[in-house]
Amino acid sequence: MQSEDITEYREMEWFGRRVNELRYTLSEHALRFMVAGAISVKDIEAVLLTGRVLEERRNPIRTPSYLVYGTSGEKNVHVVCANGGDNWLVILFAYVPALPVWSSPTQRRNRGGETMTDHVGTCFFCGGALEEIIAGNYDYRLEGQMYVIKRLPATLCAQCGEKYIRADVAKNIDALISEKTFSGTETVHVVDYELEKDLML
Repeated sequence: MQSEDITEYREMEWFGRRVNELRYTLSEHALRFMVAGAISVKDIEAVLLTGRVLEERRNPIRTPSYLVYGTSGEKNVHVVCANGGDNWLVILFAYVPALPVWSSPTQRRNRGGETMTDHVGTCFFCGGALEEIIAGNYDYRLEGQMYVIKRLPATLCAQCGEKYIRADVAKNIDALISEKTFSGTETVHVVDYELEKDLML
């Protein structure tokens, strides 16, 4: 089958077809936001079916990616996606637009004013500007165990949402975990996909 080019169609029409045909994949980056509970598959599909393209991002070595804005219920959602080849759509990122990057769901925060932190580097994945933030919750894995780190100093990519933590912060986290310096516990629900999938059939 000859692969369709997104540019042959209105982008949203192309995205909607892929959603209706279940011809899309989710990157690990997108899954991280889903695991954190901020975004669901239902949210992503709603945006790709009814939203609008805010930005088209060109890359010299990859196909163009698209930042799509839409709503799911009362939730504002951004989905970054691209043509993954063979008529498949790949969901690169999905997140709720918020400060410090977005002053509104469709408006980036002003980089020239005092409200933006200084540019502290560029993102390895997309080349976007990194900004210093305090992350409210950060999932951190050590030796197979997951820990939730609150109020974590990090840098955030203003373009794709990827977060980075410094080496000294990571070493401090490891030390706090080793010393069992916990401020509380949270329940984590576990799904055995193969087992539960069979029960649903």
